[in-house]
Amino acid sequence: MSDEDALPAAPCPAAPPAGAGLSADLPARGTRRLPVPRPQVCAPGAVQSGLEPWEQGTLMAALGMEVLEQGRERVVLRMPVHGATQVVGSLHGGASAALIETAASVAACQCAPQGTVPAGAELHVTHLRPVREGHVTAVAVVVHQGRRTAVHEVSVSDDEGRAIARGTLRSIYTEAG
Repeated sequence: MSDEDALPAAPCPAAPPAGAGLSADLPARGTRRLPVPRPQVCAPGAVQSGLEPWEQGTLMAALGMEVLEQGRERVVLRMPVHGATQVVGSLHGGASAALIETAASVAACQCAPQGTVPAGAELHVTHLRPVREGHVTAVAVVVHQGRRTAVHEVSVSDDEGRAIARGTLRSIYTEAG
């Protein structure tokens, strides 16, 4: 079938009318996609609870994540189940994955070589049991720390200490500037 024979695509009901002034311009090749200068997200003196100004408007803020402990060997984050559930009322797997990646990313920041920041490269998550209320707590520990990569393992538990999910994140360190 040639392009001329193809049926025209039906317009998406939510799509704006053609020519509505929306642009899908992509940045030129080699252009930085992050703000310059990049926000300092790995500040060693970060507040232990609550959100830093750079965390406002992030997924951490949207999901109510809170950093409880932050160090080179271990990072602990907590998140309420309320507001992060599926329609059936249990914690959404994507919210668990976001908590795991965030905990591991904060941990990777603590170990980042001078002048670098971590970027998540590979995330694996296993969901073990549903949770419907209270909070979930993620504990991230380092499995591998190198000059260019780090691997952190994260365990997520509910308020009763039951295992909810487990995951690993491999981070790649990139230049901070």
